[in-house]
Amino acid sequence: MCARTSDAIARLLACTWMILLCACAHTPTDPRERLSRYRAQAGLPVADFPYVRNMRWEALGDQALAVWPRRETGFLIELPSPCHGLDEARAIRIGHGDGRVRSRIDAIRVLSLPGSPPMQRPPCPIMLISPLPTPGLALPDELRTVEDEAQ
Repeated sequence: MCARTSDAIARLLACTWMILLCACAHTPTDPRERLSRYRAQAGLPVADFPYVRNMRWEALGDQALAVWPRRETGFLIELPSPCHGLDEARAIRIGHGDGRVRSRIDAIRVLSLPGSPPMQRPPCPIMLISPLPTPGLALPDELRTVEDEAQ
């Protein structure tokens, strides 16, 4: 009977460890949780970053988004006020003069929302750009591609 009890306890401990490991490795799905995590890990604000085609992005509520010009390079973009529809947008465009995305100069533009026809909404100015330590972050599975001006 003692051997069975120890086997049951060992299995219970193993399951507990697996649950704890999964919880620690959990990537938050809630945009507010992800924004908090990104803010905690972001570097000091930068003035700009290079714009590249097929840049990937994820909304972090209606006042922030994360973009990845390259898989190993990410940036947190914060806006001074809510950008209508950003949190549920299917497509956005990011302004970029001279091939660079600049804070306080360029803007985000929501192009389409689920269930509505594509349309251009007012631009949402970029207030802050902070680099993200991408190797330390688990990238979300459902990143979207930024629409290019030529499209």
